[in-house]
Amino acid sequence: MGVRYPLAAALGVLLLGGGIALGHGRLGDPTPTAVAAAPAHLAASVTPSGTPASTPALVIPELAPYVGTWRVHGAEMTIEPDGTATERIELGPCRGISVPVRCTATATLKVDLSPGAPHLLYTGFRYTDDSGATVVPDSLEGLPRVGDGYRVRVFAPGVIELIPLTEHLREILGSPYRCDTTADEYARQRLCNA
Repeated sequence: MGVRYPLAAALGVLLLGGGIALGHGRLGDPTPTAVAAAPAHLAASVTPSGTPASTPALVIPELAPYVGTWRVHGAEMTIEPDGTATERIELGPCRGISVPVRCTATATLKVDLSPGAPHLLYTGFRYTDDSGATVVPDSLEGLPRVGDGYRVRVFAPGVIELIPLTEHLREILGSPYRCDTTADEYARQRLCNA
C-alpha cells in the first residue's frame, strides 16, 4: 500500500515528532478529541505551497511575564522567549573631549531561572557610534560589566523591576523600572520616564 500524499505525511511526522499537533487527533486514532490542538500561538501553519511556515519560538513558562521589550529613559531591553536578552543603552558622548562621539552600548544577557526567580546576567557588550561603527569608550566607569546582573520581578501591569545582584550595579543603576507598551501613563512618566 503506497502513501497517497508523501509530502503531507512527511510534514505530519515532522510536526508531530517536534511536539506540535495540527488538528484534533493522532495518526491511527479515530477519536478527534484524543489530542487537543496546540494553542494558536504555538501551532505551525502551512503555506499554500504545502511547506511549513516559520513557527514562533516556544516561551519558557517561568519567563512568559517578562518576554517583550521594556523601556526606561535612555535604554531599551528585549527579553526573548528562548531566555536570551539584549539591552541598548544610549550613552551620549562617550569618546573625545573636543569633538565628542555619541555612542550606544548594546549588551547581551542570558536568563538564569535556577534561583527560582528570573535573573538576567550580562554576557557581553558592544559599543557603537551613530554610524554603527565600533568604538571604545574613553571610560567604562558607570557602565555594567560582564557578570553583573539583576533579579527580575513584575512590579505592576506593564512594569518590571530590576533588582541589582552586584554592588557595582547598585551604585550605577538609575531607575530600576522598565515599562512596556501596556503600562499606564503614570508608570511610563513617573517610573520609567519613557
